[in-house]
Amino acid sequence: MAAPQQWFIRDVPKATFVNIATGKPMFYLTDLKTSGIENSGETVYARGGTGNAKLAGFSSNREAKINLESASFDNRAIALMTGNGLLTSSSPIWKREVLIVTTNAATLTYTLVSTSGALIAVFKMNADGTEGTELNFTASTVATGQYTHGSAKSLGFFSGDLANGSSIIVYYLTNTDATAQTITISSDKFAGSFKLILDAIVRGNDKIDYLAQYEFPTVKMEDSFSFSMASEGDPSVFTMPIEVLRPQNSTTMYTMKIFDGGLLT
Repeated sequence: MAAPQQWFIRDVPKATFVNIATGKPMFYLTDLKTSGIENSGETVYARGGTGNAKLAGFSSNREAKINLESASFDNRAIALMTGNGLLTSSSPIWKREVLIVTTNAATLTYTLVSTSGALIAVFKMNADGTEGTELNFTASTVATGQYTHGSAKSLGFFSGDLANGSSIIVYYLTNTDATAQTITISSDKFAGSFKLILDAIVRGNDKIDYLAQYEFPTVKMEDSFSFSMASEGDPSVFTMPIEVLRPQNSTTMYTMKIFDGGLLT
């Protein structure tokens, strides 16, 4: 069918993020929850005569802004907002464990990142589960109030300091696996520019579905963003505010195309 002149929309588009320098897609988001495009401009008027009425209008400052809200958090999109790349590699993380002491010893669940400095702190555990008296590390013969780190994951304590079955709290550093992804927010990096394609479905007055594609040659993520974390209510959403820029050597900020996908050749 020929593309409709009039149409309705009740759909959230799919979003393709494109690298401006290479023209290659960076990633594709399919879980958008809402999407909106705000268009604005400014008009100033010459006034005069009786009543100081408006005589002529001068328009400028054309702007467009995209607001994307995703039901899922995408590491690549978050990294794009920070201006830093996404690092995939093994890396150290903090670990807090509650361990049971048996015969003046306890065993860590995970491997330390190194034999020096990876054990952050060891505490006796209070009856309410909080950190109690801190035990001090020693590399030599253990004395009262001290602990030592033997081979692999074992910790040793002074005889009589901790009863069998008592609990300790240990903070230490262990490594993730090699597939862990790290996103860095730094003071000297900000969101970059890219190309954006939005694909949606619209319905014509003839009650037939057509395709709509919005192409933004140059856009930029805004630099302010937040994460909401709560144990109640709806799941958190990932909001991406995006400013539309005028591309180099063109006045076209974006285009809208309505077409019949069945007629593609």
